[in-house]
Amino acid sequence: MLSELEYVLELLQPDPERIELGRKRQGSVWRGEEPDYIPVTPPPIDVPEKEKFNSYNYKEQFYDPEKMLIMHLWELIGRARIPGDSQLSMRANLGTGFVPTVFGLNQLIFEDKMPWLKEHLNKDIILSIKPEEITDEFVITRGLVPRAIEYINFFKEKLERKAHVYLSDTQGPLDIAHLVYGDMFFTDIYDDPEFIHHLLKITTNAYISASRVLKRAIGEELNSGYHTVLYMENGGVRCCEDTTTLLSPKTFKEFVAPYISSALKPFGGGWVHFCGSGHQFLEDLLSMPEVKGINFGNPERYDYYSTMNLILDHKKFYFGNFPRKEEESLEDYFKRILRPFSERGTRSGMIFMPFIEDLPEWRETPEKVLELWYSLQDKLIG
Repeated sequence: MLSELEYVLELLQPDPERIELGRKRQGSVWRGEEPDYIPVTPPPIDVPEKEKFNSYNYKEQFYDPEKMLIMHLWELIGRARIPGDSQLSMRANLGTGFVPTVFGLNQLIFEDKMPWLKEHLNKDIILSIKPEEITDEFVITRGLVPRAIEYINFFKEKLERKAHVYLSDTQGPLDIAHLVYGDMFFTDIYDDPEFIHHLLKITTNAYISASRVLKRAIGEELNSGYHTVLYMENGGVRCCEDTTTLLSPKTFKEFVAPYISSALKPFGGGWVHFCGSGHQFLEDLLSMPEVKGINFGNPERYDYYSTMNLILDHKKFYFGNFPRKEEESLEDYFKRILRPFSERGTRSGMIFMPFIEDLPEWRETPEKVLELWYSLQDKLIG
């Protein structure tokens, strides 16, 4: 008799040809080349078999890799059963405070939400840490890194190449610094900028080393990899810049840009995510050679047409969604998304990830939705 995990693993039956086609399309976008179609990674469908099984809360998953794997598998199964260009990958999901734990900080673990870090290091402790001490050898035995490696090895063994594993939540140099030091970070930018630079050198090295260590455990190259539905090439990591949205353009130039550049460089570049409004630094971010793509956590805060043209002007790509307008037909929605590309005669510059609330038709007729997406590209772009 199959165990719960064995049964759920049997349900995961990806289509290798579809996965490979999606990987090629996404790779073309990363390289700035023309894919046959703009890649689309639609929302997963519901998996009816899930109703027969237990649902494990966040705390149960945190302490048990098998339960974490089972809960991730339901989404992977839902994605494997649909057409489109989505890749299949999962991670050891250990919270946004993952990297700060290498400095001895501990997260609170909850049943109903992801872990959260409330502890911080004081200035004296941070000043006692030398940036050059933060190496791969330093991080590999500390905090949650050993747990992540254990979970990665377990996932790889059980998945047997049906899906990939991607990095735990490494955030980015400035977000890590904010987590490590707390809200005093914002006043010390002005009161003690030399200290903030010291802190950012430490967190940049921690980001780089943690990413390298996990990539070795996964068995992927530094300049490529996976992240949820995304295939990465010519750039192998994600950098989160949520805290950065609270900073001025001048502060971005001094305290953010140099450390993003340093963090992404060992991986051939990468993509940057941030929630909130980042209008004040978006163009500076797009001007950085290490930044290959952008993802907005709140795309509703941006004008689609001008923002997408700005991204295309810089020869970068957008990964994510832009919301559908109220009472906008599906065809009009897709035409609006495709407009910047049709005007330029290109299919490169986006990996489109529409959300289910913007694509209710997906639940009933996914094939027709995709047929419309592709046919409009043939008609509008050629």
